[in-house]
Amino acid sequence: MTAFQQTGHFQSHRSHSHKCSCMADIGFTAEEIEQFTWGMRGLYQQLPPAGPGYECYEPAKNCYGLPEVIQAIQYVCTEWHKLYPNGPRVGIGDISYQGGGYMPPHQSHQHGLDVDVALVASNHEEIPLTYYDAKYSRQRTQQLIDLFQNNPILGIRVIFFNDPDVYGVEYCAGHDNHFHVSFLSPGVSAAPYSSDQIGDLRLVVPPMQGERVRKLQADLAKAGIDVGVDGIFGKQTDAAVRQFQSQQGLEIDGIAGAMTQARLAKILRDQPTARSGSEPVGLKLQDLIDQKKAIPFEDVNASLLVEDQRLCTEIQTILRVNGLLEVVDGLYGPKTREALRRFKDSRHLGGGDVLGATTARALLDSRPGMGFLPDWQGGDKQATIQAIIQEARRQGITSKAQIAYILATAQHETADSFQPVREGYFLGEPNAEIHRQSLRYSPYYGRGYVQLTWDYNYRQYSDILGIDLVNEPDLVMRPDISLFILVDGMKRGVFTGVKLDDYISEQQIDYYNARRIINWIDQAERIATHANTWQTRLA
Repeated sequence: MTAFQQTGHFQSHRSHSHKCSCMADIGFTAEEIEQFTWGMRGLYQQLPPAGPGYECYEPAKNCYGLPEVIQAIQYVCTEWHKLYPNGPRVGIGDISYQGGGYMPPHQSHQHGLDVDVALVASNHEEIPLTYYDAKYSRQRTQQLIDLFQNNPILGIRVIFFNDPDVYGVEYCAGHDNHFHVSFLSPGVSAAPYSSDQIGDLRLVVPPMQGERVRKLQADLAKAGIDVGVDGIFGKQTDAAVRQFQSQQGLEIDGIAGAMTQARLAKILRDQPTARSGSEPVGLKLQDLIDQKKAIPFEDVNASLLVEDQRLCTEIQTILRVNGLLEVVDGLYGPKTREALRRFKDSRHLGGGDVLGATTARALLDSRPGMGFLPDWQGGDKQATIQAIIQEARRQGITSKAQIAYILATAQHETADSFQPVREGYFLGEPNAEIHRQSLRYSPYYGRGYVQLTWDYNYRQYSDILGIDLVNEPDLVMRPDISLFILVDGMKRGVFTGVKLDDYISEQQIDYYNARRIINWIDQAERIATHANTWQTRLA
């Protein structure tokens, strides 16, 4: 009996997981249809029931494909076995029948070009999973998808999978519990370049081309590596990546994956930046106060604000929340200059077109967040619990049931520490940072007592508080900011569009579905249990 059968994986997938019909229109070209018509079905090859790094969980009759497809699958699984020699193995599902043809209930899987693949667990278990299960590993599943996307044998037409935080995939109903890989027909793709929009950056045939490659090349050059910047991942770029990996003590494989890109990003962040003259770049308004600096801002072409986009953004954010500017883009121009002049006039500040310590202090004092934020600098678990209760009441929440659910959410999101945390903290460093750098919404990954993610949420709270969280997202780790966001976001429905009143009111207390305020119904039952406990304690 196989491991997949021992764990119930085989039966579960047959009964419901992978027998979800895929009704997506794969979209074959006229050339491919002609190939199918002229007898490509006679070339089918069977994938052995098991091999290095994989096991088939569907009957042997469902595991036939074109030879190139079988070769690509075996290549991916062999590479996976190198990464995880002790498991879990890759679970391979439906491919096609021998000779192809309709495979109920799928619309696809007829031409030996499609394969269903099981999701990967965060441990060694080989079990049926959905992307919202606790044991599902997004990081490992992303690695596996990247291997398919980057395989050198056969191009990928599309991968269907519904985890919104995995990149390189498309949504398709019925793909919560597996992903579906559709290969291009052998010899059909005439594209001169491979897309660089998905997965690791590496040397493939045809070579990757695009803005991600161009940025990688530019970053390598900034780090002192001799490489041209043309947006094409050729042999020179491969050699440059290997040189960088060698210098940094990384595995030398020429692949710009998550670890290599995270190390490169750290080196660039740590590099000192300076203006061409003597003025440093990267100032804050507080620096102008502490250093008693004065910056002329009359010339929109030569002011320090032109070069220091971070300082410009901080000023624009405050001007915007005070109704003096419409757009925050970090670009200093006539509109920002006029807004700054109007601000000085409204505060009766003299000195002309000069931004000095007095104006900087007035700007900081005018932030709405000065009145919004609680007086909270952090504390131990019990102190934080009391701070959350007080902040909820300060923001007008009187319902003990709602306060109980806020406490339950903070308890879950921080693993009972009641301290601001960063997404992936449970992985430990440096693995957590590597994971965060690989997220498609990085650097706007989850932070705080509740995981604030995505740039638009950071921008929204920048506008509310008058604090530049876009350029300085780590400010969300500040206890007073994090506490305000926890309560305000749940009260107003900022995170998902639904709010506390939608599930917890005088008419109902639905702790289970209240999880939708934060993250669909992930761990909803556990958090509901916490909420009931808190409600009893508060009573």
